[in-house]
Formats: sequence, structure tokens, C-alpha cells
Amino acid sequence: MTVLAPLSPLTLPARATGFATRASRGATRLEDRASGTTLVMSTPAMDRALWEEYLDAADASYSRHGVSVALDAARVRDGRDTAVFFAAVDRSGAVVAGVRGQGPYLSAQQSHALVEWEGNADRSKVEALISDRLHDGVVEMKSAFVSASAESPGALSALLSRTALPTMVFTGARFVMATAADHVLRRWESGGGRVVDSIAPAAYPDERYRTRMMWWDRDSLYRDVTPDVWDHIASETEMLTGRDIVRAA
Repeated sequence: MTVLAPLSPLTLPARATGFATRASRGATRLEDRASGTTLVMSTPAMDRALWEEYLDAADASYSRHGVSVALDAARVRDGRDTAVFFAAVDRSGAVVAGVRGQGPYLSAQQSHALVEWEGNADRSKVEALISDRLHDGVVEMKSAFVSASAESPGALSALLSRTALPTMVFTGARFVMATAADHVLRRWESGGGRVVDSIAPAAYPDERYRTRMMWWDRDSLYRDVTPDVWDHIASETEMLTGRDIVRAA
């Protein structure tokens, strides 16, 4: 169970200047009324206890669905591959949803997507899409989950879909990508992610799933969401990163 204590503001990289942001001191958490949770943005090094709770909760969720191989908790537990993570904590102190970001990548070979599309005809397309965007920064969102016991799973899915911009601001990356089952990514479209329909789905982690690729683009994000969602994204990003978002197109 997590007891939320004050956290130090995240240290933002000098190059995190997307959306003409202006540096200011801000919080690393926000209250999400729709889901009834507190969303915390942190790093494994900054908050080891919360990181462990997030990963344990994700592991339980993946195990429940028989897809622990997709999480690979033992490999990522040291946190070295994770630049930032988000954990939604409910009123009881339990982590009920979360996601982590790894990157920015230096090579497409760092992405787990190439493993997921191994043996598929479109694997080369997956690699090319990542490689072509490396110059502008690519961060991959991994280990996303919403607990089966969560009171508002739909609101939590929407909340996670809106973490792309704070991830971009924190890491300085223009692009955020994710791979997940088709039905999961379709829920995330409300947060500005776009499924790459030109790439055939991969049967990963097994034949029960149609894994697809999704991208968020910092330069078009405000056009890829409805005005009310953009207001949510911008205000949440300001609260989580301490950056003022210039909201005008």
C-alpha cells in the first residue's frame, strides 16, 4: 500500500522544450476526479518503493491474463531502462493502473516491437518507422495496465492515454510509441495516439492477441484530440512537469 509523501520536483532535461514551454517549478502528481485516483509521475531512482508497487501490480495484472512474458518484470525491475513511470494510486493506497516510458532510443533495435513482429512480413516496416523518427526522439510506453479491481477502468485507460505529452516534455522526445492489443490501443486513441493501420497485427504474446503499433506526435497532438481532451492534457502536463504549455495552435 502506498502512502503518498511529498516528492521533489522532477529534474527536467535542458532540451525538453516542446510546445515552447517555459521552465517553472511544479508538482509530480495530480488528482484525477474521473478515476478517483492520484496520478504520480516519477522515476525508479526517485521513488523506489512506488516503482516496486507499480511493477508488482502490473505483474499481477499480466499474470492474470497469462501474458507475463510481455511484461518481463525480472528484466525491467532494476529500472535502468525506464526514463519515467506513471502510477495511479486509489484512495486505499493501492496502485491500480500505470505505465512506464523507456528511451529516447538511439537505435530501433532497442525497441521491443522488433521482438513482437519477429517472423512477420511487416517487421521491416516497424523498424523503418522507428528509425525514421529517432532524430526527433522516440520514447516507448511499456508495461501499461489497469487493475481488474479498479473502480473506474475506463477513466483510468483515458488517464493513461494522456501521459504521452508529459513524457515528451520530460524526455524531450517528439514521438511516443506503444504496442498493445488492438482493443487496448483503440481506447487510447482518445488521448491522441494513432494506430498504424498499414502494419499488419502481430500475434503477440500469443495467437489470442492482435498486437498493433500506435504513435503520438508532439507536433500534431493538439489536432489529434478534441478541444476538451487537449485542455485536460495541457493542464495535466503543466501540473506533472512544471512546464507551462502554450496552448494556442
